Amino acid sequence: MKDSHLGKALSRRIVHSFDNLDVQTQFHQMEETSSTKQPIYRIETKDHLVFVLAHRMISASSACRKGLVRDIKQLIEGLDIDRTKEVRLIIVADHWIDRSSASKSIPSWWLGHQPIHIDEYISQGIKLVAAEQHLAHDIETECQLEKGRHRLFNPLHRQRDGLPLYKYLLLTATYPL
Repeated sequence: MKDSHLGKALSRRIVHSFDNLDVQTQFHQMEETSSTKQPIYRIETKDHLVFVLAHRMISASSACRKGLVRDIKQLIEGLDIDRTKEVRLIIVADHWIDRSSASKSIPSWWLGHQPIHIDEYISQGIKLVAAEQHLAHDIETECQLEKGRHRLFNPLHRQRDGLPLYKYLLLTATYPL
């Protein structure tokens, strides 16, 4: 899925949830600058401000991982935040696990530990690898953000037969700003 589609889909879902609660929202994609390569969406209510950063992890390489952390840092440095509101950053990414060791370590890198249902990955021929570093540590070190909540939405189920698909990862992290 393209970054813009992934971020917009999540943002629209959040806006829809606010609408269901009769909460008025303003939603727009922030203007891209030379320093921001990823689409960033801003959702604002009377009491809340949510930024959604979408990142497509085509590669699981350390350069791609560092790029995500760099994008987060640049976003935070460029924000003009209204401190009278509860402000959150939501990072959303997706990845198709391939045969590389780097790709097989994405769940561990994102979560800080191996997923609890590791046997199901093995049953589909995926032998996950422990990551040497963790995203939460990288974000804390580079961006001075703490208390994030990292989630892995997996498995998704194939539409045609309902079988679980462990090779596709939908990843989210939420941080208070």
